[in-house]
Amino acid sequence: MLNVEFTLSILSLIAIVAGSLIMGYVLRSRQLQKKQSKIAELRKEIVYNHAQILELQKEYVTLEKTMNGTIAPVLPLKAANTEKKEAAL
Repeated sequence: MLNVEFTLSILSLIAIVAGSLIMGYVLRSRQLQKKQSKIAELRKEIVYNHAQILELQKEYVTLEKTMNGTIAPVLPLKAANTEKKEAAL
């Protein structure tokens, strides 16, 4: 049977723990930074899309106003028929 002695001093144990804490902090901060940049990018995209929607809505409202502003000279058929009958009597 193999017998392996492994000694670990307190200072090396503290160094290993401190190193792993620092590495964990660095890796996690990079992950958070990437997520925050992605969130900022998506927010900008949402604001841009909303601005486009508002612009299209504004164009639609102005088109509606111009369409309602022009009155075509159209006579209803029922009114014309009643006028002919009255004229004939």
